[in-house]
Amino acid sequence: MAEISFEITADDRPVLEAILKSSGYFYDFEVEVALSLADETIEKGQEKSGYYWIRLIEEGKVIGFANFGLNPSSVHSYDLYWIAIMEEHRQKRYGSLILKNAEERIKSLGGKIVWIETSGRPLYEPTRGFYLRNGYELEATLRDFYGPGDAKLVYRKEL
Repeated sequence: MAEISFEITADDRPVLEAILKSSGYFYDFEVEVALSLADETIEKGQEKSGYYWIRLIEEGKVIGFANFGLNPSSVHSYDLYWIAIMEEHRQKRYGSLILKNAEERIKSLGGKIVWIETSGRPLYEPTRGFYLRNGYELEATLRDFYGPGDAKLVYRKEL
């Protein structure tokens, strides 16, 4: 049975990278951005860095994670920066488990709204469906944001 942890350590960095790379969704530079957030959190801690983490652990191994933080331009809006599950563990509803725990943690921190950005590429259709199934609404579409034909889609959920 999978368990949730709200901590992150330097030992997690390689597995976070492996999880992100296993999906085939992310560009190399995106993986580096996620790892830089992990590095900052490991160095400063979650409260000082402003980046909060949830790890999903099965049989002693981290198989998924989420990362979120208070939007610096808001008093109650949180951004979900990353959510990823090791490819061989997808389709087990673990993403929903992590997302629900992230939402509960955000509420405990005083958050009222969660914002999520994702790509409009066809590859991301399952991701967009995942957000809709979990109660998120498409709030905005920014055409060609990431590149030609690759819109940024912004989803919102009020907690």
